[in-house]
Amino acid sequence: MRVCILGATGLVGRELLHLIPRAWPGAQLALFASRDQEVEVDGRRFEVKAANALDALDATGGELAFVALDDEHSARYVPRLLALGYRVIDKSNAYRGDPAVPLVAAGVNDGLVGDEVRLVANPNCTTIPLTLALAPLRRRFGIRGLAVSTYQAISGAGIAALDQFLLDAQVGYAAQNRLGLAFSPSGYAGNTVPHNGKTDDSGFSAEERKLMTESSKILAFADLPISAQACRVAVAVGHYEQVWLTCERPVTPADVAAAWAEGPFLRVVPTADGAGLSALACVHERDLTLVGRVRVVPHDPATVCFTVAGDNLRLGAATNAVRIAARWYPAVDPTLQAPGDMP
Repeated sequence: MRVCILGATGLVGRELLHLIPRAWPGAQLALFASRDQEVEVDGRRFEVKAANALDALDATGGELAFVALDDEHSARYVPRLLALGYRVIDKSNAYRGDPAVPLVAAGVNDGLVGDEVRLVANPNCTTIPLTLALAPLRRRFGIRGLAVSTYQAISGAGIAALDQFLLDAQVGYAAQNRLGLAFSPSGYAGNTVPHNGKTDDSGFSAEERKLMTESSKILAFADLPISAQACRVAVAVGHYEQVWLTCERPVTPADVAAAWAEGPFLRVVPTADGAGLSALACVHERDLTLVGRVRVVPHDPATVCFTVAGDNLRLGAATNAVRIAARWYPAVDPTLQAPGDMP
């Protein structure tokens, strides 16, 4: 099988280079980025070609393509990859709102990915773990309302932002100033800042709107009653979400845990205080959504508060993409095989 990665030198592209040998050993790789270069992963060096090579008349097609680019470049190259015969999974926002393109969280609605489908949109890195946690609860208890606060790692902003954050953190913490005055008030290092890109007249940012609209589409729940607040925190990898869910009937923490036990790609952290449930815990269980710290809101027995965490580069991006592709080309590694669920 010939597998293309467009955006192979980015954070998500590099993760795909770890996952593809697990899913499809022996797959032939065709790697592309902004320019001709090499990338090293696990001690192996890979040749990477400039993406404009795909525009050549003699460009070679294949079976499967992963696109890990920004919206503009995805919109440019996805049609070309489809024309070359690839089935495509795109991680940008370019196609997520297109009603003709399935938006898929593996383990929630991957049953939409049939042989006739040639393009699938990969959801945002907060949407995937959230919908994995919500789907089994909705089936058992229904949803009357939902509010989410996200605490998102810097790697979600890309490799350049992550490297700058690591440098700024090294310099800032070395100063050992107890007030944090060595850090920039608008920077990521040592800080918590609003995830405020493309804030519209309603006051919601693009990241918040994505979480709301994508969850509605994935759960096949028109007008899902959801609100969101998103921020960046000084963590390299691992998104952390706090959820307030109002169900259609009273629930208990034991009810919630029992529902989660039926959901794929979830690990319930049973500690009441949330010990073991953290952003950094995700990088030790990179292909799972961690859920737990369930509390019933004192004034409303139908509302529960709980925590969701997931590795934004793997569970929230590359792993989900590979699991989607496994609907077309079954994965050798069973942990990467999507079950064929429907919302």
